[in-house]
Amino acid sequence: MPGIWTRLACRARRDRTGRLAAAFLLIVGYGVYILWPQALTTEPILYGDPIDDQGWALRLRSGQTLMLDEIQADDPLIVSGDGHTIVYVQDGRVRARDLRDETVHDLADAGRITSLHTSFDGRDVTVSYRDRTLIANLRTGERRTITDICKVYGLSDTVVWGVPGCARHGEEARLLTVRRDGTGAFVGKLTGGLVSPDLRLVASYDIDGVLISEATSGTKIKLIRRENPNIIAWFNDHEVIVETSPYQLVDVRTGDTRPDPALPDEWIPYIAWPGAGNDWLG
Repeated sequence: MPGIWTRLACRARRDRTGRLAAAFLLIVGYGVYILWPQALTTEPILYGDPIDDQGWALRLRSGQTLMLDEIQADDPLIVSGDGHTIVYVQDGRVRARDLRDETVHDLADAGRITSLHTSFDGRDVTVSYRDRTLIANLRTGERRTITDICKVYGLSDTVVWGVPGCARHGEEARLLTVRRDGTGAFVGKLTGGLVSPDLRLVASYDIDGVLISEATSGTKIKLIRRENPNIIAWFNDHEVIVETSPYQLVDVRTGDTRPDPALPDEWIPYIAWPGAGNDWLG
């Protein structure tokens, strides 16, 4: 009997130890679950900024931060309008990554690229050079090339908004549309155009402020007078982010300006806003 009781006591101690260890691991795991960004499928990126010697930091709408140590801080990175896909340069290649399932697409050589852009939903990505633009569909794998477009400022399944002649003086301010069937049209002489998420409007720089035009015809809709018209990105279909400290939102319908607690409260030298794209020609 004493031997039986001894064995039972040992077994009870082992069970108790096992339960304590399991509880400890559960607590630790739950803490990591809370602190680490949970399902990235539901946490879009608010903006990204490079951290010296640490890579890129993606600031999520939840307030959490996701560090990308494998992407160099001095390499370009852009974010799709819906905040789920990033396009970046790594090891001399342009790559796209869907943060919802971590799928990575190798797109093109990064040498001498002039701009990167994505469709709002991140489905299509453009990689531009001085004489052409590659369009890659991340879902179907389709690749096609448009010649003589060296910057892209808007993108859908059927239309690309871009500028030609980056090597020719004055051509970088001419915004064109190019359709899938190869036909195109001149939108207008616009500087730094950004097409809205719903593809209806284009916001561009004007010496007196922010110029809002119709995206396909180029018809001028409104001039919002501002001393600092530095447009960063569209925040939604009717507000643009302008570069001030802190950042501000400008309603393109009324011209009213407002702050937003989601925006950074101080100016960041280089920032990747969803839907903004990026170019390296000024």
